[in-house]
Amino acid sequence: MNQLELGLRNRLSWPASAAIVFLLIPVSLSYLYPTSFWANTDYQPLGLADALNFAYRLADLKMYTGRGMADHPGVPFYFMNWFALALTGFPIAWKDARFYTEVLEHLQTYYSITIWLGASIGAFGVYLFARVAQRIAPTSTVMLGLLMWLVSTPATLLMFTSPSIDSFAILINALFFAVLVKLAYRPDITANVCALGAAASAFGYLNKLSYVYIGLSLAGTQILNLILRRPGWLRSIWICVIFVALLLAIVFIVGKFVIGQAAFDALIEFHKQVILGSGMYGSGKESVVSGDAIRLAIAAIPAEGTYALAIALVGGFMLGAAGLVTALRGPEHLPAAIIAVGSGFASCFSALIVLKHYSLHYTAGVSATLPASVVALYLLTKDWKYQVRWTAALLGIGAIAAMGARNAPALATSLALVAKRTELASADRKDFTAHLGRDNRLVEFVYAAPFAEYGEGFVVVYGSVPRLTQAYRDSRRDVISSMTADLTDREVGVFVLDKIYFPTAEAIKSSPNIALVSPRPATMKEGDKLIELRTVFLLIRQ
Repeated sequence: MNQLELGLRNRLSWPASAAIVFLLIPVSLSYLYPTSFWANTDYQPLGLADALNFAYRLADLKMYTGRGMADHPGVPFYFMNWFALALTGFPIAWKDARFYTEVLEHLQTYYSITIWLGASIGAFGVYLFARVAQRIAPTSTVMLGLLMWLVSTPATLLMFTSPSIDSFAILINALFFAVLVKLAYRPDITANVCALGAAASAFGYLNKLSYVYIGLSLAGTQILNLILRRPGWLRSIWICVIFVALLLAIVFIVGKFVIGQAAFDALIEFHKQVILGSGMYGSGKESVVSGDAIRLAIAAIPAEGTYALAIALVGGFMLGAAGLVTALRGPEHLPAAIIAVGSGFASCFSALIVLKHYSLHYTAGVSATLPASVVALYLLTKDWKYQVRWTAALLGIGAIAAMGARNAPALATSLALVAKRTELASADRKDFTAHLGRDNRLVEFVYAAPFAEYGEGFVVVYGSVPRLTQAYRDSRRDVISSMTADLTDREVGVFVLDKIYFPTAEAIKSSPNIALVSPRPATMKEGDKLIELRTVFLLIRQ
């Protein structure tokens, strides 16, 4: 084997090895901390709703509303979950109602496949980033960037152990970085690179609104590239038109033919609310930005270990500014400058977006910007001929080790709590019969009780298929989810209340509405009986 072949094999092998190592991390954690499908996050029933929606679309050749895509929108997540359902053995819905009950009987298999698929998507993102980055930076730098992604917030791995929309974060940012490198190292500004940038931007937006930072960063970097390389006014305008037109075309085509027009219209309105409002989903009291929300987000950085926010905000701003200064040095410095500006802006924008609407799981989208920023920092130091000393390198390694030491136990604790909740919920189910006896009244499972009886209502509402809803009603005669309480006129005799939202009896007694997310609000009445179990309270009407 000659030296060239050996070098090529080495360049291919380590990104693949890194991808395999990453693949095994969330999969191993899922086996170490086994959890129920219904005791996890809302993304699990949402994913199943998406999968069933597409299975029924294929079976009936009808464009059922994609209710599950009317918020974030999570289009890649939609197809990932359908693929998991297909691998489980249910790619197309049957004509009879048994399809729904058969899917539920194979739910644990489906859940395991979603974990493998989510981890595989992350692994492919790791591989793609490493393949692109190794052409312009040493292996050690690329590995440091990937390690920073993994340890800078617990959300990075949490979004793989319980697959979610944010499982696509590293893949989206790897695609962004690939486009950025093409922009940086191709002095001839081509429409092809511009089209790739538009596609990557659309992919980010169609995954989740917060990933709009991909499009903003690529647009800003593209404009800077045009200003510095001066291809001419006509060509510059043409490049900008292609980027905007293709981005909008992809979004609107997917909106009409995948999401569905009604859901897409709701999506646009929801995104307006989020952008113009403050707090979670734009539901805060203040418009655009809330000072209190930002202060709480900043306070959460040390409290929840979301160091990615601080690194991306401060480091991203400094990296972008340094890139702009580097661009002024001359054409030979543009590659490093373009990558620094693009990566820095992406990191900074992502942090600002999450600070505005903070939640722990959102930080997974921020941490995914850090590997590109680490590579950009290396390129800047190389361009300025700054010799990185061992002390600086050791400080970086020490920071990664410190974040890992802080967040690894937090991750383990979070996973252990969900696993324990699964065990306790299983024990509670056995107690239901003893406490309810022969009470044949309707039992309502309220948000987010860790049982199928609540979660199935979520699936039915977001699945948005009439015959799926009918199959659910036929299979659940004496129970109802708070999500589907409007499907029956029967009076509720028992409420099952999640202790996460109602931790004490006093919380229930003082609540203006115990039937969370139900279209039929309810309160505790005089004479009602409360029974405390491990994960829930039973409120029994007298």
